[in-house]
Amino acid sequence: MNYKLAKELKNMTPNDFYQIINNNGNNEIKDWLAKLGSERIDELFDPSLIVERSINAWRAMGYSEEWIKNKISKIINNSNKK
Repeated sequence: MNYKLAKELKNMTPNDFYQIINNNGNNEIKDWLAKLGSERIDELFDPSLIVERSINAWRAMGYSEEWIKNKISKIINNSNKK
């Protein structure tokens, strides 16, 4: 999925998604929604996939490996405090 399309989807409401799903066409968005749903279901059964997805997203945003390591450490430390 391209960045422009992803940016447009970020601002959509649930009703917007319903209209897209019920509309003929927009197959790129429908395919993306199906893939997204499948990935999130997989993450329910294997939460380590969430960590992998986060790391890949941070890399794609240009964060350094050191930044990512520190971010994960902070998340772990904060979860241990609860």
